[in-house]
Amino acid sequence: SSSSSSSSSNKGTMPKVYLISDVHFDGQNRAFIEHMPNKKDENSILVVAGDVGEKLDDVERCFRLCTKKFDTVFYSFGNHELWCTKNERCSYEKIKSVFEVCEKCGVKTNPSEEIPVENQGENARQAVFIAPVHSWYEQEFDTEDDVEAPDDVTIPKVEKVMTDYRLCKWPSLEEWKKEMTMEKISSNSSSARNTTAKTYSNDYYISRKIDALNDEDGKFERFLENVKRAKMEGKDVTVITFSHFLPRIELIPEKRFLLYPKLTQAVGSHILNERVERVTRLLHLGESGKDKHTHAFGHTHFGWNLVLENNVRYVQAALATPKEWVRRPRSLVVGDFFSNAPGNAPLLLYDVATNAFSGSSTNEEYNPGLWAKYYEENARDPSNKTLAPWVLEYVSRIWGSRELKKSMMMSSNAEASPLPGKSGEV
Repeated sequence: SSSSSSSSSNKGTMPKVYLISDVHFDGQNRAFIEHMPNKKDENSILVVAGDVGEKLDDVERCFRLCTKKFDTVFYSFGNHELWCTKNERCSYEKIKSVFEVCEKCGVKTNPSEEIPVENQGENARQAVFIAPVHSWYEQEFDTEDDVEAPDDVTIPKVEKVMTDYRLCKWPSLEEWKKEMTMEKISSNSSSARNTTAKTYSNDYYISRKIDALNDEDGKFERFLENVKRAKMEGKDVTVITFSHFLPRIELIPEKRFLLYPKLTQAVGSHILNERVERVTRLLHLGESGKDKHTHAFGHTHFGWNLVLENNVRYVQAALATPKEWVRRPRSLVVGDFFSNAPGNAPLLLYDVATNAFSGSSTNEEYNPGLWAKYYEENARDPSNKTLAPWVLEYVSRIWGSRELKKSMMMSSNAEASPLPGKSGEV
């Protein structure tokens, strides 16, 4: 089949899947991509979970380098790709331009067929699938209570802080709202519920519109059918889904730990999670222990590897910005991805030969990421609305009243360091 892209030179080599996100291909990050170790002809697959760059030229340059170093590259866009630069007028149209660049470079943006695995011994019953899930975020994703800021601190709305709200353009938004509201009313007309009562954020409609891209040409249904068929054939099925945005709120630190506590409103999507969960449900994880589902993501610039209650492993390996690696390297490191210095490789996410995910072997000292480790050891507690000391210091300094800022300057210029201990205290 056309999916059998393994060239004759890598026959017998089991596929290895690598992960990177938040490439921000300019400045120092360009050097990381240029100097990645060459994995060509080793049956290597690179998953790029969004935020490659704002300019189409940068996206193309990055992909040309990636396809030189890896046999297959999968990708889904982030928010940065959809910023309108120069004469671009519509972020939704820009998705098409980004996909055209992908096509030109041979980068895959659709779910894979079953990935060919050399059927040797142990692995004869293995089926592996990779699926990009294109997504956006909606404010409704944030279901946890707001934190309590001091009276003389005004934490601004997400629309004021996040650049997306300024640089992403959605000229058809009102039309989408009308279409979707009509759909909702007609689909609920038989029920007695009043469907017009709920108001949604603009992001909700954008999120739904972008999510629908996954259904074009019935490709997501076809992907689910392929997974189902492999299961019925009795194979051990491994599925890697990935998106730029977060499908679960458990994948970002609680608000009291975030320098900008309202960030949670612009990071993830329930609409995305519903789609990802269709895969999880199909696999009945935990019943046989043989099937695996891992979801990779990006956006928040935290190293992360955590299995949640649904037996899905969630992983982020963000290249992020050089400044962040200087300021907070401990919260970016994950597994064997420990540096943004040129010459290092992306995270080895999955090795088909050993059928193991990064972090799945229990006999090694593994770093799941500073925050993922914190949540392995501490229950999430959104009812705690008290800002962490470093957050309190930061929000007071940035968004405090003039008087508060003045008094802070008088008292101290020491910068609090945002590193949680086991108790969540610095």
